[in-house]
Amino acid sequence: MENLSHCTICNSTNTRHFLECEDHFVTGEEFNISICNDCGFHFTNPRPEHSAISPYYNSEEYISHSRTKSGMVNRLFHLARKYTMGRKKNIVIKYSSGRHLLDYGCGTGEFLNSLKKSSWTVSGVEPNAIARKMALEDYKLDIKDEADFENINAGSLDIITLWHVLEHIYPIHDRLISFSEKLKEDGILIAAVPNMKSLDARKYGRYWAAWDVPRHIHHFDRTSIEDLFKTHGFHLISVRPMLLDAFYISMLSEKYKSGSSNILKAFFKGLQSNTSAFLNTGNYSSLIYIFKKSNKAVFSPPDE
Repeated sequence: MENLSHCTICNSTNTRHFLECEDHFVTGEEFNISICNDCGFHFTNPRPEHSAISPYYNSEEYISHSRTKSGMVNRLFHLARKYTMGRKKNIVIKYSSGRHLLDYGCGTGEFLNSLKKSSWTVSGVEPNAIARKMALEDYKLDIKDEADFENINAGSLDIITLWHVLEHIYPIHDRLISFSEKLKEDGILIAAVPNMKSLDARKYGRYWAAWDVPRHIHHFDRTSIEDLFKTHGFHLISVRPMLLDAFYISMLSEKYKSGSSNILKAFFKGLQSNTSAFLNTGNYSSLIYIFKKSNKAVFSPPDE
């Protein structure tokens, strides 16, 4: 395990324990989440070494890399994915001035394939070899390994998307520098991440499924993600909710807390979370952040 003595975002050593959570997907191990007393960022600590994280993704329950539609949770996941695919596509079309897109952490390629059908020039990066193989078999997409990302030409991309990926990235500062380099002037970066300030996060506490330790090593709210991207010369131009995430995350959280998905109870908690966000806080369970490259970095990022 890698013990961090400093905040992964601002490099402050003024950190403290925040919460202890269980890895419900694979190992049942307990992991701590720390909070930075200076910038307020939350991060998994200690965490597996980068070279040792792969086994924590080896589970049939990790359904984002699965074809199966058996079981209520899987069926609902696939229905939700079909709905959100169109919404993602509409957001991309609205904010991008060009049609050359990279989906970083593209999984099995469903999103890329939907754009490919609309004559977009698409490429993807995915560290999971099984997911890359499925993208090739199902959609004839040639998805690259993470190591090949640096071979992409500088200034060649109109838009980069990360759908629930940023929270997984270890060298986050290095990667954001690379994203800026690969994007054209005024290029767009879209990142969707869970929101730890949502009502469902507060209600479920340590059982909130979107902590997803140790796969999620960063835990964002609007302030922390905006500050991080500002550091790297991006400015926030829009925030959109992911409405279905509240229901899906609540369903998993119910299962973690009580041993049963309890779909009805999860539905009402998801509805309560979305209603609270709509009427008052804006803190939906997951948020889509649309950033524009401005090349005006505030300061040099800390060493990781």
